[in-house]
Amino acid sequence: MTCLPTQYLLATASDLTIYQFERLADADDPRVLLGLIIAGSVVALLYVIWQYGREAANLPRGAAVLLGTLRLIALAGALVFFLKPTKRTDQQTVEDSQVTVLLDVSQSMAVTDESFAGKALLTRHQAVTNLLTQSSLLADLADQHHLTVRTFGGVPKRLGQWDRGEFELDSIDRPEAGENPTAQPDEASAKRIDWLEELDPQESRTALGDALAKVLQSQNESSKSPLAGVVVVTDGNNNSGVEPTTIGQLAAEAEIPVYTVGLGTTKPRTNLRVQELSAPSRVYPEDKTKVRVALRAEGFRNRSFAVELYARFGKDAPETRIGSQQVNIVSDEQSESVEFELTPSEIGRIQLEARINAPTDDQYDADNTRTAEMEVIETSTKVLLLASGATREYRFLRNQLRRDKHTSVDVLLQLSPPGISQDADQVLTAFPAEKSTLYEYDCLVAFDPDWTQLDATEVELLAKWVSEQAGGLIVVAGPVHTAALVQSPEHAKVRALYPVEFQRRLSLLDDGIYGSAVPWPIAFERAGQEADFLSLADTASESLAVWNSFPGVYGCYAVKGAKPGAQVYARYSDPDAGISTKRPVYMAEQFFGSGRVFYMGSGEMWRLRAVDPGLMEKFYTQLVRHVTQGRLERGSSRGTLLLARDSYTVGEEVPLRAQLRTASQEPYVANQVSIRINDPKGESSEVVLKADENRPGTFLGQFIVKAEGDYRLELSAPDAVDEVIERRLQVSLPDLEFKQTRRNEALLAGLAETTSGRYYRTLQSVVEGVDEVRPLGQAIESRAVTKIQRGRENEEFAEKIHMTLLGVICSALSLEWLLRRLMRLA
Repeated sequence: MTCLPTQYLLATASDLTIYQFERLADADDPRVLLGLIIAGSVVALLYVIWQYGREAANLPRGAAVLLGTLRLIALAGALVFFLKPTKRTDQQTVEDSQVTVLLDVSQSMAVTDESFAGKALLTRHQAVTNLLTQSSLLADLADQHHLTVRTFGGVPKRLGQWDRGEFELDSIDRPEAGENPTAQPDEASAKRIDWLEELDPQESRTALGDALAKVLQSQNESSKSPLAGVVVVTDGNNNSGVEPTTIGQLAAEAEIPVYTVGLGTTKPRTNLRVQELSAPSRVYPEDKTKVRVALRAEGFRNRSFAVELYARFGKDAPETRIGSQQVNIVSDEQSESVEFELTPSEIGRIQLEARINAPTDDQYDADNTRTAEMEVIETSTKVLLLASGATREYRFLRNQLRRDKHTSVDVLLQLSPPGISQDADQVLTAFPAEKSTLYEYDCLVAFDPDWTQLDATEVELLAKWVSEQAGGLIVVAGPVHTAALVQSPEHAKVRALYPVEFQRRLSLLDDGIYGSAVPWPIAFERAGQEADFLSLADTASESLAVWNSFPGVYGCYAVKGAKPGAQVYARYSDPDAGISTKRPVYMAEQFFGSGRVFYMGSGEMWRLRAVDPGLMEKFYTQLVRHVTQGRLERGSSRGTLLLARDSYTVGEEVPLRAQLRTASQEPYVANQVSIRINDPKGESSEVVLKADENRPGTFLGQFIVKAEGDYRLELSAPDAVDEVIERRLQVSLPDLEFKQTRRNEALLAGLAETTSGRYYRTLQSVVEGVDEVRPLGQAIESRAVTKIQRGRENEEFAEKIHMTLLGVICSALSLEWLLRRLMRLA
């Protein structure tokens, strides 16, 4: 007896016709069943031979063989019937492998240090664009695999996807997993890929590990064809997200090779850039304004270059060069700053732009300029002079402010009799007790006042004016009334405004601590030497020389020290003064809410007139402008728009806080307000600020800055037609991409080695290969997989074969029985 093979295949283009014994195919171990069948068949064969051998004496030999054969045919038919012969048609499919190409589009791809096909001094992204459009790399990969091209920096983005053999630059973008698969062809984004535009290096970070993880995750979560390899074209400077080496280990475990293509030089970079352009957001006309430009140079040792500042006074006005300065570089990496001075004369906005005249070997020229915006406003600073008596300092400052056309001055002399005549806009007889009165002032200068004359309501109003209205407060200590303030328990809120801590013990308040018989110079801390508002000359060195020529002051109120967070600018240099190793604080400042409070240990700046009659005027003019910055930037008496800082980087979230008031200076009550955001591209959007339930009149919100440049924020004042609260903020690109632009060879080579891939050190080797390494387009072996989809059994064939077997079995048994009867066998 012979047995048919378990499976018999008929090859077709895509269909496979399969004949098989179902009992064997479904058995847990077909060998056991087949062994039993063979053993049973042998037993049956031996039994038939034995049976007809015993009857051979009564039969001719031929008859015995015929009867035995019939019996075996019947048994064989029964065996075949038991094995259930079946027929089905399976679908055979070949799934081609896929390759994913990751292209770096971070900002470091704009560095000019690459070459390709004989062209040198290309930016990295230009060289990659030439590689993709002038070589057969993508076409070669698509000849053997399904091809997906993605860009990455922060979040990976699919650029194109092609089936095997279908790569064309003008291919139709196919929807990705998760996208609408039912979109009609006319809804698809059919376009020719602009590689230069798509590879434009705008991403502010490089998350190589995240991009690789995304590819592996997509492979695991989908039923796509096997991944034959991942091609990564980058400089390898991963500065965000998961470590690529960690993902490399996962790729190695999944037997997915990574082929890395290195970009950029391995030498230190040469780059010049403008890091920051600092200018006040608002200034007065005819004010001398300083603009600072911060620079960074790398790889330009012993070389020099020019930095220029340009201004455009009005939207359509021609550009004006403010000045040019030469910067000398003496080290491989050096930061420098230069200052320009301009005196705006017209009201309006000024567009500023700082430019570096960079040499040709600067690898990245996109950071050689930076812009800022400044507004020139015509407004009057309203100052209140508060003094217990008409001291010399008070009189000189009153007269100075009266001469200033940009300032109006009111006075309050606490110890003067009613009806006294003063050269001022208004003479007050009492401290302002109403919001509508006090909130009109931008600055309050207090010369050793008797704070104990203020009641609790007035003290509370003063604190709110500073903290909520960004009021500028200048407090000058003195020998008459400051001690009373120190000891008054009812005026703790006034002491809280001061940036210094007072001694509360009376025994320490003696003349030896306060004054001296001879003048002592003011000793400036580093912060004081660098503070522009304390400068008495055009340069820091000249200003220090002027202060050194000043004989000094005779007294300084003894204080315990500066408060935490306060900035000390200067100290009283008398070695016998003070109660600690540090000399007494003479000048200090702190923020109190949105306002500034500046402290001086005595009222003796009038003595500067002995050095130069104009020095006191310069000192107080700058000081008043400094402490009223918050009022100047506020832009409205009806509210304030507060930012944590004035500069952010792309991608950061900017928290917004608005404090709004009605015309009567009461908190504005509403569920929400809207603020308009004008971005550097000239586009506008609105952000909703929600009311803070715990603070009436306060509204909170946030937005994310997405582009570099100057942002202008506009908020309409409550119940006002034309009054707008404005703030400006500068947005720069993060420094992640330019801290290190040199190629990370160790990472790229290690990633390829760990995953059994290849590392290509040049773009030319990608196209031509090198030594025994094949070109990249031919190096990735196909991992195509043949899959068979099981078809349904052919019921017609089963019925036919079963009927045939039954017929054979019955015919063989019937014929055997008939012949036995004719031969008279039992």
